[in-house]
Amino acid sequence: MAQPASDPSKAYKWVALVCSLVCLVFLAAAAIRENVTADWRRYQQAYREILKAKAADTASRRAAEAFRVEIRQVTVVSTKTVDRCVTCHTGIDDPRMADQPNPYKTHPKGLLKIHPTEKFGCTVCHQGQGAALTFEEAKGEDYFWDYPLIPAALTQATCNQCHDPRRLPAEAAGKLARGIKLYEEKGCAGCHKLGGKGGPQGPALDNVGLKTKHQFVRTALQGSQTTWSWLTEHFRNPGGIITGSLMPVPAVTRAENEALTIYMLSLRQQPIPSEYQAPDKIEEQYARLHPPEPDGARLYRQYCAACHDTALSTRWDKLFQRFVPAIRNPAFLRTEDDECLITNIREGRPGTRMPAWGAKAGGLGEPELQAIVSYLRQGAPAAALPPAPPRGSAERGRRLFYQECAGCHGPDGKGLVAPALNNPVFQSAATDAFIAQTIRLGRENTPMPAFARAGFEESDIGDLLAFIRTWAPAVVTRRQP
Repeated sequence: MAQPASDPSKAYKWVALVCSLVCLVFLAAAAIRENVTADWRRYQQAYREILKAKAADTASRRAAEAFRVEIRQVTVVSTKTVDRCVTCHTGIDDPRMADQPNPYKTHPKGLLKIHPTEKFGCTVCHQGQGAALTFEEAKGEDYFWDYPLIPAALTQATCNQCHDPRRLPAEAAGKLARGIKLYEEKGCAGCHKLGGKGGPQGPALDNVGLKTKHQFVRTALQGSQTTWSWLTEHFRNPGGIITGSLMPVPAVTRAENEALTIYMLSLRQQPIPSEYQAPDKIEEQYARLHPPEPDGARLYRQYCAACHDTALSTRWDKLFQRFVPAIRNPAFLRTEDDECLITNIREGRPGTRMPAWGAKAGGLGEPELQAIVSYLRQGAPAAALPPAPPRGSAERGRRLFYQECAGCHGPDGKGLVAPALNNPVFQSAATDAFIAQTIRLGRENTPMPAFARAGFEESDIGDLLAFIRTWAPAVVTRRQP
């Protein structure tokens, strides 16, 4: 009698059955984890016991008994957020919990008295994944979440949305206010634009606080892959984070690094409902629209000092391997008129590190340019210059230039360690008298010698003038002041 053929699908059926059972086990475990043993349930049960222990009267005991273990959330319609942080942080607005550990502890500094949770929620200040029910998911650092939970040391970064941090108490936003001041003192605006004002060498910073970690080059970043970690390391060692970075290493302490990081995180062009803006923020916005008379010293420190330093003597820039002119040097100022100074600041020096600072480039208006020149002019008033000698032979001037000047100014006049003379702004702004007097007397506290003392005659200066002017663009140069 023939034996029945074995069913080849039988093994697959057993595999499918086992896999189904395993899935059911995992689903059951997940249901138990979510509905029975979840951390938030354990926290709330412990919180209820704390309430009972702290109950001092009948009403408090009844409230403790009535406390329900359930998911809690705050819905903020105006900011379109749903925050469940209060599911675990159940005691943040209860002053009796000031002596308890987290997550039961009262919110520090009494901030919830003026920032009630039901109006503001939590993530507007702390960021993070507000709908999460576990700390790791709420933190959001290792998840596909754009704005993870900001570390406690950096939370002042979000105060800028609704407040003018410089008007707040130091304990509330002192680090942020310090960061704002450091940005100005360290001359960061010399390379970065903010609010339309600043140099072009670095990226604009208006919205850097809303950038996500995916917008930063993080191949060299060790440890936490967050925007604040990147900013901190970048301030510590720009070239170590971005290969070939032209940003010099800022001379900042660890505390100053933290303050600058907080300020960068605060820079965000994010609409906030008007009812959230404090009076000091409205006053800050008004002041921005109605600025006071420009302060030349402040503007110089903010936009010029990063390269020129005090500008009283020539400075050697190690990073770019060139001298930076001493624009507050009395010898320079006595030969330069205000028109030439303003032109050089407004138009910059094309082909050099000196950018244009006029309204269409660096964002500075004419009153601000004039204020900077007035500050520079404090070093010495403009003197009446002797007339320049007639322009002589360009060929003789070329030989003199190669012999005496090319070593610093370059054989093509485009500058080596000295300023470029083959530059359209210099050629159009500098007068013959200015150039001649500079050749005669040189510049104190700079490598530029006084050639009159080296035996140069007025005819030699005239020959040099003729050669230098061969680089002039097709515009009329200023022959006399």
